[in-house]
Amino acid sequence: MTTASLAGDASGVSAMLTIVVLGGFGLVLLVTACIMADVIAGIRRNETAAGAEEKTAGRVIRVRGPVRGQLDGGSPAEYTEVTVEYYTRHGEGPFEVSRKLPAGSRITYAKDDRVIVSYDVRTPRRARIAGRVSHWPQLGPRSSDPVPQPQP
Repeated sequence: MTTASLAGDASGVSAMLTIVVLGGFGLVLLVTACIMADVIAGIRRNETAAGAEEKTAGRVIRVRGPVRGQLDGGSPAEYTEVTVEYYTRHGEGPFEVSRKLPAGSRITYAKDDRVIVSYDVRTPRRARIAGRVSHWPQLGPRSSDPVPQPQP
């Protein structure tokens, strides 16, 4: 073997090593770009989902139970069914939403209780009962206070 052939082999190995290193670096950049795209897409998706849900006041119109049947998850149980009537914040409605609560639940509802209803803006008929409120200043539109008139 001559020194010229050794030099040629060394440059070939060096070139192959350079290609492998650059290829690996490119692969790392590609994977990083894909991860960042997924993260950004997830953030955008969560922002639109959060902005598409509104909350409004509702009133319990019917409490039925205890009833033997299946809960929302499909498991057989004894439950109380609570039905709430609500209007959207844009005046659409009335809509109704029901919730099945296990009979031994600590959460209790009575007729005419005020509750918070969370609904999807795009499909206001699909809603869920978000919870009960102990006090609510006023249901429906506010009536303005009479303006005092100056006395002559």
